[in-house]
Amino acid sequence: MALSSEAAQMATYLSALTQPDTNIIRQAEAALKPILKNPQCVPAMVEVIKARDSQGESVRHVTVIVLRKRIGGHLGKFDGAARNALKAELLGILTAEASRPVRLGVVALVAAICKAEADADSDGAAAGAGWPELFQFIAQAASDANAEAREMAFLLLGEMTETLGIHLKPQFGTLSGLFASGLGDAEPKVQNASVKALGMLVSYLADEAEIDTFVPLIQPMLGVAEQCRARHDEEVVSTTLDVLYDLTFSTSPAIAAQMPVIVRFCRICMVDKDLELNVRDSAALVIATFAESKPKHFGRDTPLLTEIVETIFNLIETSDGTAAGALFESNPAWKEDFADQAGYDADDENNGISETGMAQGTLDMLACEVPKKYIFEPVVSRCMSRLASPDPAQRKAGVACPG
Repeated sequence: MALSSEAAQMATYLSALTQPDTNIIRQAEAALKPILKNPQCVPAMVEVIKARDSQGESVRHVTVIVLRKRIGGHLGKFDGAARNALKAELLGILTAEASRPVRLGVVALVAAICKAEADADSDGAAAGAGWPELFQFIAQAASDANAEAREMAFLLLGEMTETLGIHLKPQFGTLSGLFASGLGDAEPKVQNASVKALGMLVSYLADEAEIDTFVPLIQPMLGVAEQCRARHDEEVVSTTLDVLYDLTFSTSPAIAAQMPVIVRFCRICMVDKDLELNVRDSAALVIATFAESKPKHFGRDTPLLTEIVETIFNLIETSDGTAAGALFESNPAWKEDFADQAGYDADDENNGISETGMAQGTLDMLACEVPKKYIFEPVVSRCMSRLASPDPAQRKAGVACPG
């Protein structure tokens, strides 16, 4: 089907935005500026996005990006029927679109429209419920036989984090069920999309009472993250660690009850030499921050505390680096003192982190935060036994850990 004259003109200018010539791009931007102020640019751009037979992927992708940036200013200018028709067309595009970049762009566009409508709704109780077809679409996609569709359901939920967190709290029970199915999916990309979407929502809700609805999903989320760690998918592991860090200061007793399983997952990441050192350091930071935020809870769990202390000693023993001065690496204020010294590399991809420094910094936080009656014996007993060892690596740990 041929494009309308308006859509064809838009396609010409939008195509120019994909060219490697700065002058052509500037001319196209100047030509588009007055056109994009007119609400009728919206249906024209939707035409371009749908024109899979006549427009290339790059043109349709840039069209989605431009439309997402402009939709907030134009949506309120359409009547209810026109808005509903636009929303139906976009869901139809998501169903049929084969290009992943275009599909991801439309996912973000749909989320932007949902947010704009929810924010504009003056009825707080009804806000977010103004597009029931979208939530039906997500529920159907989450159970679709096609893994691409199931993944898309969680990509949509991830893009809608703020809208969900503000306007859809009554639906959290249903959402929890959707996330549970995604975490248990047989397809890794569906699991990964579910972890990321759930992680964003959990981080958003970390300080709110509603976080308790999603606490039962922490262990399944860690199960997926552990599978990713085993197959060296660092992106999901890193995302999960960021979420866990956001949970460390949560006041929810339900989160505190999950501390042992969270800390043990982080311990596994901390010692995994196949992970990038900055990812391992993120895991160490979660452990250290739990010690800061929940020191008595951490200290009273003797098996957990003993396990972490032993891991720290073992890391220092088996690391190739010297323990001398490594503790200074863990303190940004001290690290600044080394900035002007020879050999200092500000562009170091590990930000100056060493395995020994990571271990010493974590132990330092435990020693400072966990009450002495819990931390003193496991640390001092290991120092004494290692100082008496004939193994120089053990003696190194015995000297370094009290530092």
